[in-house]
Amino acid sequence: MRLKARQAKQAHQRVAGFLGLFLAVHFATHFSALLGISAQDAVMQAGRKVYRIPVVEIALVAALAIQVFLGIDLLRRISSRKRKDAWHWVQFASGCYLAYFIVQHTIAALVSRLGFGLDTNFYWAAGTLTLDPLRYGFAPYYTLVIIALVAHLVAALHFRGARRWHAPTLALGPIAGIAIVMAYGGGLYAIELPQDYHDFFSAFPGVRI
Repeated sequence: MRLKARQAKQAHQRVAGFLGLFLAVHFATHFSALLGISAQDAVMQAGRKVYRIPVVEIALVAALAIQVFLGIDLLRRISSRKRKDAWHWVQFASGCYLAYFIVQHTIAALVSRLGFGLDTNFYWAAGTLTLDPLRYGFAPYYTLVIIALVAHLVAALHFRGARRWHAPTLALGPIAGIAIVMAYGGGLYAIELPQDYHDFFSAFPGVRI
């Protein structure tokens, strides 16, 4: 049974509130990478003490799946609107990319960890951003998701009440995205991948180790 527009929005917002707690920890981990690998690992390990608890992790994966389902429904509603301003397009485009990223990234993380026994730590992300030709695809892939997340959040705030600072705030997306990609991509300090990550990524077509 399809939810009414108001019900879908409310459900989407409530699930977003729950996921927001995880995202706060997740991005604290990513931003700590600006300070170095050890700083990133310390923040990540602290966060994992909570979100790696089995019941919490299952709840997170379920919430992500529900959010994608609800998001796609809301995207269909936006696309069917006869009148759409620039903020509708911002919300629509960012929502589409976020849905794609959540599905792809969650599956990749779970397969890497559960299927290959690889720890999805700093080096898991760094491998995709330091090795050729992976970095040419993954650098925009990660940068765009941060741009999309910021844009989606700002668009949500805009529809609650337009403010002049909303449009300039969109610039935070590319700034944060580039900074994080530089940290994981070796732009701030040298990165030497451990052997098990070399072995894992060497299986990707065209990767030169």
